[in-house]
Amino acid sequence: MNILDLQNEFRELIARFRQEIEAASAMTQFDAHQVAENVICGLLRELCDWPDMHNLNADQANFPGIDLADDTARVAVQVTATADIGKIKHTIDTFIRHNLHEQYDRLVLYVLTAKQGSYSQSIIETACQGKVKFSSSHDVWDYRELCAKAAEAPPKRLQAAVDHLKAHLRGVPIGLADEDIDPPNSPAETLTSNLIDVWFPPRLYVAQINQDLIKRHGKRKEGRWRKTIRELNQDMGVRIPSAYVIHSRSVITFFDLTKDANPFRHLIELGTAEEHSSQDFFMIDDDHERVFKSLLRFSLQHRLARERVHWESESKEFIFLPREDNLDQRTETWEGAKKSTRTVFTRQYNKKDPSKVFTQKHLSFSVDFLNLEDQWLISITPNWYFSYGRDFRKSPFGQDNLSWIKRQENNQQVRNHFRFIAAWLLSLDEEDLFSDQSKEDIFISFGEILSFDGAPALDESRWAALPSQVKDEFERRLGLFE
Repeated sequence: MNILDLQNEFRELIARFRQEIEAASAMTQFDAHQVAENVICGLLRELCDWPDMHNLNADQANFPGIDLADDTARVAVQVTATADIGKIKHTIDTFIRHNLHEQYDRLVLYVLTAKQGSYSQSIIETACQGKVKFSSSHDVWDYRELCAKAAEAPPKRLQAAVDHLKAHLRGVPIGLADEDIDPPNSPAETLTSNLIDVWFPPRLYVAQINQDLIKRHGKRKEGRWRKTIRELNQDMGVRIPSAYVIHSRSVITFFDLTKDANPFRHLIELGTAEEHSSQDFFMIDDDHERVFKSLLRFSLQHRLARERVHWESESKEFIFLPREDNLDQRTETWEGAKKSTRTVFTRQYNKKDPSKVFTQKHLSFSVDFLNLEDQWLISITPNWYFSYGRDFRKSPFGQDNLSWIKRQENNQQVRNHFRFIAAWLLSLDEEDLFSDQSKEDIFISFGEILSFDGAPALDESRWAALPSQVKDEFERRLGLFE
């Protein structure tokens, strides 16, 4: 293999490694970060010619301030998935507080995902107190610095780095050679996550709340703005879309607030509307990213409402409603391996008194929006919701019913729930292409499921549902969806 082939292979492997870490973070599997420390340690050892680089946490659990060090080269490294300026300040503070600046001449912060585009050097200088030399442009690293080092590395060291990454991605303990590894007895599988691509407009709009609304809100907490607005709209006999958030006494939305006909005109000070880049907005700081995620959720709520999928605020999940309130069932067609139908709502009546509703069962799902640097994803967790009454209030027996279902479902069934929801969301975009409805208020669209190749095969029998000893009772209480 020539040097160019090695470089290309390294680039592909480091991209896979980064993606693995991002997905693990999205799924709150932070133990993957500890494993990543050993991977980064080996790569720095080979690519930076720091032969004595070792993992300090192997010698002392939770070593303060830093994770890796080469005592000979006097270099210390903090490995983190957090890329903001706060993490840099905390690392430097801890480094100084434990007098590590007396032992090491250089401090490097390695970001497992991707570092920010820029950092305030003045804030960093203040944190350094004149005791540490730390440059935001030279001492904050991510995969790009490793790629640059790989481009300059001699073939032998680059090959060692490639082997190091391959061993990790195959699930082999670092240090074992290929010849020491028995081949798997079964072919590798594709690992399907619960993440799908999500897209939104490149521009958003911000406008100040008018003084009349501020007076009406009074001394209510900041988190009660939507209640105040809802009361105002009821008094005025108007309705507005749910696709907005209130932050710092401003309306933030994807609707164009500079237009006279925008639906929030009665809420804002005229002439204060501004257009902003969506990316510039959510990259300001963690607080603005949190606000932007809320905007995405409310925009999703707005879009799904027209599909009769209701946001249930108490349980914080979306629930499928019947297409019309008087219907007892709702089915949706979707395409997986083949075209199928799925019941997403059913109303069951009391067998002794058919005039009374026994329970209403809804397919439901919770969501979370994730910013993994180069792409935004939505995580989807399928669930069930049980209601009573024509207004679909949460059933007091819902938790018992849900626990019962969870004991019956196996891994494949849960996966199929997710695949259906993902396919159904994607189909909405396809329907809109041929719809006569206005597209001006559609701000959320969906992509493909995020998956990973090369995962070891699992014994599916270990994921089987618990055996049912009272199947008849289960069917009597809940019914079964196809």
